[in-house]
Amino acid sequence: MKTSFAFAFMMLLTLTTWATVRTVSNNPATIGQFSTIQDAIDASVDGDTVYVYGSPNTYAVFTILDKKIAVIGPGWAPDKNLPHTAIVNGAVIRNSVAPGSPDGSELHGLVFTGHVYASRNQVNGSDIPVNNIRLIRCQFNTYTEWNFGSSGFLIEGCIFNHYLLFSTIATYENFLFQNNLFFFTAGGISYNVSGLTNSVNVRFDHNLFYSNNNNGGHAATIFGNNCRFLSFTNNIFNQANVGLNVSFSTFSNNITNNITLNAGNAVSNATPWSVNNNVDGGGNVANGNPGMADQTAVNTGTFNGLLNFTIASGPANNSGSDGKDMGLLYDAVGSLNWANSRSSRLPRIFSMNITNPTITPGGSLNVTVDARKSN
Repeated sequence: MKTSFAFAFMMLLTLTTWATVRTVSNNPATIGQFSTIQDAIDASVDGDTVYVYGSPNTYAVFTILDKKIAVIGPGWAPDKNLPHTAIVNGAVIRNSVAPGSPDGSELHGLVFTGHVYASRNQVNGSDIPVNNIRLIRCQFNTYTEWNFGSSGFLIEGCIFNHYLLFSTIATYENFLFQNNLFFFTAGGISYNVSGLTNSVNVRFDHNLFYSNNNNGGHAATIFGNNCRFLSFTNNIFNQANVGLNVSFSTFSNNITNNITLNAGNAVSNATPWSVNNNVDGGGNVANGNPGMADQTAVNTGTFNGLLNFTIASGPANNSGSDGKDMGLLYDAVGSLNWANSRSSRLPRIFSMNITNPTITPGGSLNVTVDARKSN
């Protein structure tokens, strides 16, 4: 009990931009104010934070409707002695015609095994977009869907192991996909990203795309369903085909490895920046070995966000448009360090040990707490 309150107090000191912190646990061994995420959200108002404890049990799907809420878990592979994740069976973020808006909400440090929707469907016949959402350090094991046009999304430090579905008739503006891992499972999905047909300032920067399927030289296709007007900078496409479904897009300082482009039944060795009215912005490297520390595991399609993706030498080393390595970032300071992406940005108790379990009456109980942060 005392530990839970102390941790909640530490969170209050840290999350100064959010009004009230409410804790959730569906694990009887851990004490929270609520047992479901939805109950905590229902009790919250604009600007509140819902902190979800890691648990061996799956949390039910939740909906954020017409209010700005941050829902934060411990991360997709929290670096602590009891590394339970907050596994959630989906989420919905919706904007109705009622007063209030979910714009500015955040999903952080959660592992989703169910679908995640932004503006899932029409409300009272009106298409009301959801804007300015932050998806930070989450893992998505099934599809994420934006039904209607949206603006101002930041997607950072996440793992995508399934579809990102967009509507081909909607417009998406000011989306930044930064420092994410996109993994394509052969036979599981057709594309990772689909339907970004009408894009305005949608940028994929410093991401790693890879798959477990080379299929005799025909690398898995990552983008599908007529994606257009995108910007690709500083990415690694390793055994992951950008595909002929990307057009009118600009590529700068990207590297491909072990991929081909498929045109019908023909196989083309053309580069993604030389076809479909795409633009070569310079600095791109075709079919070069990025030289990641765990390059062999990446080449064999080992899906593990804890692999060492750092680059010591080779064509991807210090070759980004910003002078950094292509692919995932490992900045020494700040939040853009893939090694930190496994844990949420909240301070956490790494370990807690009682150093004198046997005490005399009136004696002192000594507890050693190791607290850490992953900013």
